[in-house]
Amino acid sequence: METWRFLPIETRNGYWNMALDEAILKAVIEKRSPNTLRFFKWKPSTINLGRNQSLSDEVDVKVAKEKGFDIVRRITGGGAVFHDQDSEITYSIVCPQKFLEKLNAFKVIEQFEIITQGIIEGLNIYGLEPEKGVIHCPALFLDGKKISGNAQVRKKSHILQHGTILLDLDPELMYSVLKAPQGISKSRMVRSVYAKCIGIKGFIQDFDEDRLLSSLKEGFEKTLGIRLEEGAFSDYELELAEEIIKQRYSDESWLRRYE
Repeated sequence: METWRFLPIETRNGYWNMALDEAILKAVIEKRSPNTLRFFKWKPSTINLGRNQSLSDEVDVKVAKEKGFDIVRRITGGGAVFHDQDSEITYSIVCPQKFLEKLNAFKVIEQFEIITQGIIEGLNIYGLEPEKGVIHCPALFLDGKKISGNAQVRKKSHILQHGTILLDLDPELMYSVLKAPQGISKSRMVRSVYAKCIGIKGFIQDFDEDRLLSSLKEGFEKTLGIRLEEGAFSDYELELAEEIIKQRYSDESWLRRYE
């Protein structure tokens, strides 16, 4: 049984969260760090663009700045995501593709799904019954409503996959800063989110975050056949993340690259 590093939940701003994911990926590729599972939150709330999206098409930048939200562009694909600082947990996993191939996950969708199976197992342990599905990307659902979206990047035969686990949601706040698609009103988008998405608190009488995180950790161990050992960021990762923030995430040219 392989031992992976487990980084317990912590809260950082949008620049740091995305730079740390990228730094972990580089460190694992260089064999400076072990395969890693990480949980984290966002403060302030953050609008997170997919790698190839247009900022002006997706975000009301003026309102986002007025509200004090971060705006970042991640290195993974997919659509714009609003990370509410009070209403979600985010996970990331970094490992070689070969590790997942040993678990008979060879195709991209299979590798997505074996990682998200860790969330399913964890939520099962917690007492919920999520299902797999797809809305633009591999997603998880409860009672037919989306609770988790996920994205991936592959580099030098390694995978970084990260995604959300919604605890609650506020579509009005979300669409105060996200733009609705052309020809569709914001009020219609708000109704659509209410119809299609939900937080897991809607299914739980007494929510316990510590128990949820413990269950998710156990779910990943069970699914991937690993032992998770609590660790910390290396000095190399922290220094690298700080440099990545300067070079990329705090750089307007990266954020506005498709304007």
